[in-house]
Amino acid sequence: MHAAAVTGAIARAGLALIAITSGATAVAADASACYGAYYTHVDVLQAAPNHVIVSASALGTGYVTRDDKSPLKGAYGPCVLFNEVIDGKPNGELRCVRSDADGDKFLIVGKVKAYSPTGAMTGSYTISGLTGKWVGAKGGGNFSEDAGSGKDNKHYFVCFDGSYDMKR
Repeated sequence: MHAAAVTGAIARAGLALIAITSGATAVAADASACYGAYYTHVDVLQAAPNHVIVSASALGTGYVTRDDKSPLKGAYGPCVLFNEVIDGKPNGELRCVRSDADGDKFLIVGKVKAYSPTGAMTGSYTISGLTGKWVGAKGGGNFSEDAGSGKDNKHYFVCFDGSYDMKR
């Protein structure tokens, strides 16, 4: 992904703020983040003409943020997706475990709300801390995925907005 495309994708993601809480002191930071990823496994089951079931695994290659000090910067890790689409309406969820630069982990749980005509997903997500500095972190927002690209159509780009609280 070219730097201009990454910058444009972050700009399209919109500006969001994070409230990082330490005692009674709160510090605002830019929470817009995008990451590149690729599907490592996809199974599609055509149950009926109007009914498709998809299971997929992917690997995120690292968050890109506007704020170089953001704890999201560079976080990466695997995702799994299960989605059932009936009459064009998705009913799917994804789970992503992300590791930051220090090896501390957080969980992204996403709910697929819609697909664009090109096959890109949109939806909402929650974030919760798992280990280290992320323990106690909670929040959420929306995500938007570009449709698959590349010669194998397995690479994609996801942008997030929203907010979360993180104890320090």
